[in-house]
Amino acid sequence: MAGTVDLTGRWTGVYFYPHDPAWNANGNMPATPFTAELTDTAGTVIGKTIEPDLLFADGADVRAVLEGRHDGLRLTFTKTPDGRDRDHVILYDGEISPDGDAVSGRWTIPGSWSGDFRMQRRTVSEAASEERGAQARS
Repeated sequence: MAGTVDLTGRWTGVYFYPHDPAWNANGNMPATPFTAELTDTAGTVIGKTIEPDLLFADGADVRAVLEGRHDGLRLTFTKTPDGRDRDHVILYDGEISPDGDAVSGRWTIPGSWSGDFRMQRRTVSEAASEERGAQARS
């Protein structure tokens, strides 16, 4: 059965890398924030994300497209980054909160890394406040 919630909207989230001593002395890698714009049509979810490039610190944002679906309160999707990371996909599997405003779960790069993620639906007031702040800085 297609999901009973509609995931259409703006979302903010964060994903976490696994502990990796090769990264630095304590093995910690930066948590990566992202924003997503999702469209949910009868359980089929498509969208786009944008996130800062914290691993290579070249200042460029990383954009990606999402394709997936949800059935009940389970969401699965594939994230395909644009640009230099086009050769790999990231698989996401998460649980949707009963109110449809949060998702948490695991991401996996097959044969490589995996870690946790979580995301929260942005409210209209948060989006309006951010736009007002951007306009004030212009």
